[in-house]
Amino acid sequence: MKEFLAFILPPMLAFAGMRVLRLLFGAKFESCFGAGLRWTLGLAAGMLIFSQAALLGALAGVNLAAPLAWLALVWGVVEAGLLVPGMMAGLQRFKFLPRHLWLLLLLPVLFYCWVFGRLSTLEGTLEFDANAFWVFKTKVLFLEQGSHLLYWVRQPGLAYAHWDYPLLVPCLYLLDYGIVGGVDEFVNKVWPFWMVVALCVGTLSLAKFWQRPHPLPILAVVIFCFMPATIYFIRQEGGTMPTVFFVSLAAIMLVSAIVRADELYLAVGMLSAAGAAMSKFEGIIYLVISFCVMLPICWRRGWLNKHVLWRSALICLLCALPYLWFRLDKPIAHPESSWWRDGLATPAATLHRFPQALFLNFGGRFFGPGFFQWRSDDHNHLVWAGKWTGINSFFNEQLYFLPWIMLVVLAFAWRQKPIRRAVTVLSALIIGVLAILALSISCLPAMQGDVTNLIQFSTSNEVGRYSYPFITAWFLGIIVLWCEMLEVPSQQEPAQPPADPTNA
Repeated sequence: MKEFLAFILPPMLAFAGMRVLRLLFGAKFESCFGAGLRWTLGLAAGMLIFSQAALLGALAGVNLAAPLAWLALVWGVVEAGLLVPGMMAGLQRFKFLPRHLWLLLLLPVLFYCWVFGRLSTLEGTLEFDANAFWVFKTKVLFLEQGSHLLYWVRQPGLAYAHWDYPLLVPCLYLLDYGIVGGVDEFVNKVWPFWMVVALCVGTLSLAKFWQRPHPLPILAVVIFCFMPATIYFIRQEGGTMPTVFFVSLAAIMLVSAIVRADELYLAVGMLSAAGAAMSKFEGIIYLVISFCVMLPICWRRGWLNKHVLWRSALICLLCALPYLWFRLDKPIAHPESSWWRDGLATPAATLHRFPQALFLNFGGRFFGPGFFQWRSDDHNHLVWAGKWTGINSFFNEQLYFLPWIMLVVLAFAWRQKPIRRAVTVLSALIIGVLAILALSISCLPAMQGDVTNLIQFSTSNEVGRYSYPFITAWFLGIIVLWCEMLEVPSQQEPAQPPADPTNA
């Protein structure tokens, strides 16, 4: 029974988050977004707000895990009950059309969700990083608060735990521990599972799959779910899947805001970008670059005068305050956290390694390991050591053919004038993030001293976890742009979408 409560906590948190967003953005939130997308956005907002509230309590010396978890659960049940009559009425008005047969393509996804939903409470902690970093920090947060917590986060012997990382993920696990009444490693995987489900539901809802079924978004969801990286990380603890969820959702909202010329999409996207920043270091980079690329667009369109954006920015700032408080308490930092200092101290070596790191990081995601294999005879220059393996040369073991499919879709999307600006902005954003990540790798002394270390790191699955969230966001963002082009005419004026039959 305890595991079942932990399993339904994320969807109930999403229903509670829907109400928060309704209060924050008003009735327009319900009129602009379908029920599925509202639920996905509610999960993003709920995870951001409740996790940071749990962190705030821990810093203040109070364990709020159980009160916050039960509040989210009860609140979500009430909100779900209020939505049932409207959804039943929408189903009664539903009329079957031949194009609804495209929905049969989702049958493998439904089986996929059934399998991994069952597994989400049957497996303990699998990943070393989770044992050493994420789950370990959750246990400390659950067992120690206030000054006792600060004692442990300042221990030099625990520097390996990355205490300087954002703490959204450990605080989500903390809510699970609160609902089950103690430490239970068998409930951590419910979060990555529901994030995958929510991202699929949100993508399909934005594409109006219920009213206007089209194979493009359905196939995109199938590809995303059955990628080896998704299958691997849905069963893993840690910050990778939360980063995928928040980054992809923010990208989808960003491109929709540009195409629809509606600042509400950007406002809810800001909350998702803030969630990415509170998940991992890469998310902070994503948030900063997003701000840089969107600021000129907001200035030109007059969005900086819109109250809805400032309300969203205020919520993001309030959610960041607990983490800022935590960092002011000076937790012990991981040795690699000083990468930027190392880069400033050795700019020549950093700039020399940067093109190599960027090349290896990008190429390692597009080609198979047998073809994209490198060595160094002088510990400084790259020498190709691979061999042609046929079609498998273009087959990446984590992403399959997704990067190549994305390039084809990207090329066709860029040719479409109504969405060209959004395609350019999204591509600049993702490439900028991947470039900064390559630069940070180039700053590490181990990478500067021997290019062999860079080869081993950049062509491994280890760096793949850093690229996977952003390549996925790039792909889903382009797919959503195609769907937007089918709905929004060439003039970029705000369009009022037809009523979703599942709207409450």
